Amino acid sequence: MCSGKTSVAKHLAYKMSVKHIDLDDEIQKSKKSSINELFEKFNEIGFRNIENKILNRILKKETNSVISLGGGTPCYYDNMKKVCLSTKNVFYLKSTNKILAKRLFNSRADRPLISRIDNIESMLEFVSKHMFERSNFYEMAHYKINTVNKGIEQISNQIKSIIH
Repeated sequence: MCSGKTSVAKHLAYKMSVKHIDLDDEIQKSKKSSINELFEKFNEIGFRNIENKILNRILKKETNSVISLGGGTPCYYDNMKKVCLSTKNVFYLKSTNKILAKRLFNSRADRPLISRIDNIESMLEFVSKHMFERSNFYEMAHYKINTVNKGIEQISNQIKSIIH
Protein backbone atom coordinates (compact mmCIF):
# COMPACT_ATOMS: atom_id res chain seq x y z
CA MET A 1 0.00 0.00 0.00
CA CYS A 2 1.18 3.49 -0.92
CA SER A 3 4.33 2.34 -2.70
CA GLY A 4 3.36 4.30 -5.83
CA LYS A 5 2.19 1.29 -7.87
CA THR A 6 -0.77 3.01 -9.50
CA SER A 7 0.98 6.32 -10.13
CA VAL A 8 4.01 4.66 -11.66
CA ALA A 9 1.88 2.21 -13.68
CA LYS A 10 -0.25 5.03 -15.14
CA HIS A 11 2.82 7.06 -16.04
CA LEU A 12 4.63 4.05 -17.50
CA ALA A 13 1.62 3.01 -19.58
CA TYR A 14 1.32 6.54 -20.92
CA LYS A 15 5.02 6.70 -21.81
CA MET A 16 4.81 3.32 -23.54
CA SER A 17 1.49 4.08 -25.27
CA VAL A 18 -0.22 1.03 -23.80
CA LYS A 19 -3.30 0.52 -21.68
CA HIS A 20 -3.13 0.87 -17.88
CA ILE A 21 -5.31 -1.45 -15.81
CA ASP A 22 -5.72 -0.88 -12.09
CA LEU A 23 -7.04 -4.01 -10.39
CA ASP A 24 -8.87 -2.07 -7.68
CA ASP A 25 -10.63 0.07 -10.31
CA GLU A 26 -11.65 -3.06 -12.22
CA ILE A 27 -13.05 -4.62 -9.03
CA GLN A 28 -15.03 -1.47 -8.23
CA LYS A 29 -16.44 -1.28 -11.78
CA SER A 30 -17.34 -4.96 -11.82
CA LYS A 31 -19.06 -4.92 -8.41
CA LYS A 32 -20.37 -1.33 -8.61
CA SER A 33 -19.06 -0.74 -5.09
CA SER A 34 -16.03 0.86 -3.50
CA ILE A 35 -13.24 -1.25 -2.04
CA ASN A 36 -14.31 -0.09 1.44
CA GLU A 37 -17.90 -1.21 0.80
CA LEU A 38 -16.74 -4.59 -0.49
CA PHE A 39 -14.56 -5.13 2.61
CA GLU A 40 -17.52 -4.24 4.83
CA LYS A 41 -19.94 -6.45 2.94
CA PHE A 42 -17.76 -9.51 2.33
CA ASN A 43 -14.91 -9.12 4.89
CA GLU A 44 -11.30 -9.47 3.74
CA ILE A 45 -11.49 -13.11 2.65
CA GLY A 46 -14.63 -12.47 0.59
CA PHE A 47 -12.97 -9.46 -0.98
CA ARG A 48 -9.83 -11.47 -1.80
CA ASN A 49 -12.01 -14.07 -3.56
CA ILE A 50 -13.56 -11.36 -5.75
CA GLU A 51 -10.12 -9.87 -6.36
CA ASN A 52 -8.73 -13.26 -7.41
CA LYS A 53 -11.51 -13.87 -9.93
CA ILE A 54 -11.13 -10.45 -11.53
CA LEU A 55 -7.32 -10.76 -11.61
CA ASN A 56 -7.63 -14.12 -13.39
CA ARG A 57 -10.02 -12.57 -15.93
CA ILE A 58 -7.59 -9.69 -16.58
CA LEU A 59 -4.57 -11.99 -16.94
CA LYS A 60 -6.40 -14.16 -19.49
CA LYS A 61 -7.72 -11.23 -21.51
CA GLU A 62 -5.10 -8.47 -21.42
CA THR A 63 -1.84 -8.29 -23.29
CA ASN A 64 0.53 -5.40 -23.87
CA SER A 65 -0.68 -3.43 -20.87
CA VAL A 66 0.58 -2.22 -17.51
CA ILE A 67 -1.36 -3.67 -14.59
CA SER A 68 -1.20 -2.30 -11.06
CA LEU A 69 -2.23 -4.61 -8.23
CA GLY A 70 -3.35 -3.94 -4.69
CA GLY A 71 -0.76 -4.42 -1.96
CA GLY A 72 -2.41 -7.60 -0.69
CA THR A 73 -3.12 -9.16 -4.08
CA PRO A 74 0.14 -11.12 -4.37
CA CYS A 75 -0.40 -12.72 -0.94
CA TYR A 76 -3.64 -14.60 -1.60
CA TYR A 77 -4.42 -17.74 -3.54
CA ASP A 78 -1.66 -18.25 -6.08
CA ASN A 79 -1.96 -14.71 -7.46
CA MET A 80 1.75 -13.88 -7.51
CA LYS A 81 2.64 -17.14 -9.19
CA LYS A 82 -0.01 -16.55 -11.87
CA VAL A 83 1.13 -12.99 -12.46
CA CYS A 84 4.77 -14.09 -12.76
CA LEU A 85 3.83 -16.82 -15.21
CA SER A 86 1.75 -14.44 -17.35
CA THR A 87 4.64 -12.06 -18.05
CA LYS A 88 8.38 -11.77 -17.61
CA ASN A 89 8.02 -8.20 -16.36
CA VAL A 90 6.76 -8.17 -12.78
CA PHE A 91 8.10 -5.32 -10.64
CA TYR A 92 8.13 -4.80 -6.90
CA LEU A 93 8.38 -1.14 -5.96
CA LYS A 94 10.35 -1.26 -2.75
CA SER A 95 10.44 1.51 -0.16
CA THR A 96 11.15 1.79 3.56
CA ASN A 97 8.58 1.01 6.21
CA LYS A 98 8.90 4.55 7.59
CA ILE A 99 8.14 6.14 4.22
CA LEU A 100 5.19 3.80 3.63
CA ALA A 101 3.83 4.44 7.14
CA LYS A 102 3.94 8.20 6.62
CA ARG A 103 2.17 7.98 3.24
CA LEU A 104 -0.43 5.55 4.57
CA PHE A 105 -1.13 7.60 7.67
CA ASN A 106 -2.00 10.56 5.42
CA SER A 107 -4.37 8.46 3.26
CA ARG A 108 -5.80 6.07 5.85
CA ALA A 109 -9.41 7.26 5.57
CA ASP A 110 -9.71 5.65 2.13
CA ARG A 111 -8.24 2.29 3.15
CA PRO A 112 -10.35 -0.21 5.08
CA LEU A 113 -7.46 -2.09 6.69
CA ILE A 114 -5.99 1.03 8.27
CA SER A 115 -8.79 3.56 8.60
CA ARG A 116 -8.89 3.23 12.41
CA ILE A 117 -5.15 3.66 13.03
CA ASP A 118 -4.84 6.96 14.87
CA ASN A 119 -1.11 7.62 15.25
CA ILE A 120 2.05 7.29 13.20
CA GLU A 121 3.71 4.83 15.61
CA SER A 122 0.79 2.39 15.27
CA MET A 123 0.91 2.85 11.50
CA LEU A 124 4.62 2.01 11.44
CA GLU A 125 3.90 -1.10 13.51
CA PHE A 126 1.13 -2.09 11.07
CA VAL A 127 3.35 -1.54 8.04
CA SER A 128 6.29 -3.43 9.56
CA LYS A 129 4.09 -6.41 10.41
CA HIS A 130 2.49 -6.50 6.95
CA MET A 131 5.78 -6.09 5.13
CA PHE A 132 7.22 -8.95 7.16
CA GLU A 133 4.22 -11.13 6.24
CA ARG A 134 4.10 -10.07 2.59
CA SER A 135 7.77 -9.74 1.66
CA ASN A 136 8.15 -13.36 0.51
CA PHE A 137 5.39 -12.82 -2.03
CA TYR A 138 6.75 -9.45 -3.16
CA GLU A 139 10.24 -10.88 -3.54
CA MET A 140 8.87 -13.33 -6.15
CA ALA A 141 8.72 -10.39 -8.59
CA HIS A 142 11.18 -10.59 -11.45
CA TYR A 143 12.59 -7.15 -10.65
CA LYS A 144 12.88 -5.11 -7.46
CA ILE A 145 13.00 -1.35 -7.82
CA ASN A 146 14.25 0.73 -4.90
CA THR A 147 11.97 3.79 -4.93
CA VAL A 148 13.56 5.72 -2.06
CA ASN A 149 14.32 9.30 -3.15
CA LYS A 150 13.04 8.63 -6.68
CA GLY A 151 10.14 10.27 -8.45
CA ILE A 152 7.58 8.70 -10.77
CA GLU A 153 9.52 9.72 -13.88
CA GLN A 154 12.78 8.19 -12.65
CA ILE A 155 11.08 4.94 -11.56
CA SER A 156 9.20 4.70 -14.86
CA ASN A 157 12.40 5.27 -16.83
CA GLN A 158 14.16 2.56 -14.84
CA ILE A 159 11.35 0.07 -15.52
CA LYS A 160 11.19 1.05 -19.19
CA SER A 161 14.93 0.49 -19.60
CA ILE A 162 14.59 -3.00 -18.08
CA ILE A 163 11.68 -3.90 -20.35
CA HIS A 164 13.52 -2.74 -23.45
